[in-house]
Amino acid sequence: MWTRRVTYVITLVCSIAFFALYPYWFSWYLMVLIVLVIPFDFLFSLPGMCTKRIKLKAPGMLDYSADGKITITTYQKRPFPSGRIKARMRIVRDDAVSFRRLFCNAEDGSLYDVSIDTLHCGLTVFEIMRIRTTSVIGLFTISFAVEQSVAVLILPAPIKPPHVVSLPRGVVLRPKPGGGFSEDSDLRPYRAGDPIRIIHWKLSAKFDSLIIREPLSPPPHSRLVHIMKWDGVRERDLILGRFRWISNYLLKWELPYFVRLGNDGLAAEITCEKEFMDFLCKMLGYTGHIVPKSRGKAAKRKRSALLAQTSLKDNPADRDTAQVPARCSWVFRIDAKEEKQK
Repeated sequence: MWTRRVTYVITLVCSIAFFALYPYWFSWYLMVLIVLVIPFDFLFSLPGMCTKRIKLKAPGMLDYSADGKITITTYQKRPFPSGRIKARMRIVRDDAVSFRRLFCNAEDGSLYDVSIDTLHCGLTVFEIMRIRTTSVIGLFTISFAVEQSVAVLILPAPIKPPHVVSLPRGVVLRPKPGGGFSEDSDLRPYRAGDPIRIIHWKLSAKFDSLIIREPLSPPPHSRLVHIMKWDGVRERDLILGRFRWISNYLLKWELPYFVRLGNDGLAAEITCEKEFMDFLCKMLGYTGHIVPKSRGKAAKRKRSALLAQTSLKDNPADRDTAQVPARCSWVFRIDAKEEKQK
């Protein structure tokens, strides 16, 4: 933009000098034409400059070291001409805040891609608070507040921790207390005191002895994965990577478990992959959307409504937590140094 302004000033000075040296109608009209470029550029581009906007679109979650991009789309409320759009993107991570300048084309629906750094797990927020639209020639700019924000959660890469030899393998079924229906059952000889309703009459007639169909069910689990708090980005990547590996292992064998962050922090019961992802999002402070800054009464009401639905500003220790058994039969401690089986 400054290059075009300097070029216009030089052209204007040259036209004035040309008119001073050659004071005829051609030099006069040429100087007037160059002077009229200023109001023409402003009035011709003003409707388009006032209606230019941008939108951000990004994936909600990405795996570690995966390729991801944020797509910036330009659009216009009314089809008026204008110049390109300039913006400053603020990238907020847990360990640093950086800025990046963006230059988008003037065409309606043009796309601009920004790569996402996925070398560390955690939450990354991309914000654009203001944009600057330029005129067709590039002599004028107008700044607008847009408040566009997207959040991307980088999932940790599974890292196998040490001391995993004694991990449980499968569920040991036990007789169901009180009997009743069960998908799993076991056959055994009749013992005195067994109820008549669980006798397998067909097999009993075949083997000429009483055979009992005993319903089986998994015992109430008391497995606990204890995650220690981390100091720094590297420790977080290592601890969460080990936690993801342990979770994948236990869920593969259909073993539900309890998980707790720190000594008195966030806790939950994990029985499926979705619950694991929900717990990871809560632990890292991700809710799928970002609460914008408040500007005016309407924006303040919207911000208050969003804050009532999100837990971004909450302390993980203050959120609703599951009741972890006081005594667990199996505890796996995860930290950045070592894991011990108890």
